[in-house]
Amino acid sequence: TPDPILCCFELNPEECHRRALAAFIKENINLDMLSELVHVNKYYMVHSFTKEYGISPINYLISRRIEESKYLLSDTDHSLSQISHMLGFSSPSYFSQSFRRLEGMSPMEFRRSSRSRAGT
Repeated sequence: TPDPILCCFELNPEECHRRALAAFIKENINLDMLSELVHVNKYYMVHSFTKEYGISPINYLISRRIEESKYLLSDTDHSLSQISHMLGFSSPSYFSQSFRRLEGMSPMEFRRSSRSRAGT
């Protein structure tokens, strides 16, 4: 597959930023690192990304990580600590807090619920 960062030169800046975020979903990346990576001022990047997608780059990254975590919670036996580390969260507690805020339940409640629906 093509490098999402290199493909950015053919895209609008906001799509470039979105692809860069997607490429680093599992890394512990922050706005300073991301803006350096795509060679734009971080304030401009946040403003243009939010205007285009209706969500800030960091909230977009967190929501993508939470979506990925739902698969890991449902289909693996990885601990919350392992999942939070795999997905680039700074700590298991921040992962749990973010998950609860977006999904309305804890990661463990989600795991139990998804497994009971699947019959395991």
